[in-house]
Amino acid sequence: MNMKKFLLLLAFLPGLLHAKDLIVLQSGLRFEGHIVRMSPQHLVFENDGQRFRIPASDLAFVGLDEAESMDDVGACLRAYNDTRLRGRQWHNFFGGVFFGPITVIYDLVKTYHPLKDERVLLLSRNKGYFSDPIYLECYSYRAKTSATLQAAGGWATWVLLFSKR
Repeated sequence: MNMKKFLLLLAFLPGLLHAKDLIVLQSGLRFEGHIVRMSPQHLVFENDGQRFRIPASDLAFVGLDEAESMDDVGACLRAYNDTRLRGRQWHNFFGGVFFGPITVIYDLVKTYHPLKDERVLLLSRNKGYFSDPIYLECYSYRAKTSATLQAAGGWATWVLLFSKR
């Protein structure tokens, strides 16, 4: 896994730096701990109170310990990229402005699937993953999170603009 894919994964998973991480070196050695800092050149990793600086070229795999394989991480990255194709940011935002908590609750309970999103269905290059359970879980999580945050932002905007001071 190259460092760019790893950095992309971290951009999509905000809580990753506080989660238990798994590092696998090119030599096959595995370490569990916490990622402290990273850059395209190296990674600072903490294991049992000790910190290690690992060059990016020595890394074979970096991710959450729940990830079964590189395929799972790749499926999640594909799903997260496909949620960008959904569009609808302004629909969710204005839904929050006009309907407030109803839209937020709706977005929280709605089931998201790539086959129900026309833009994703038309534009995605990952159609082969549409039946993969890891892909679907990641897609649903990301789509639900994005839609809910956008609706909550619309609701907060309405509250700020129309509340009496």
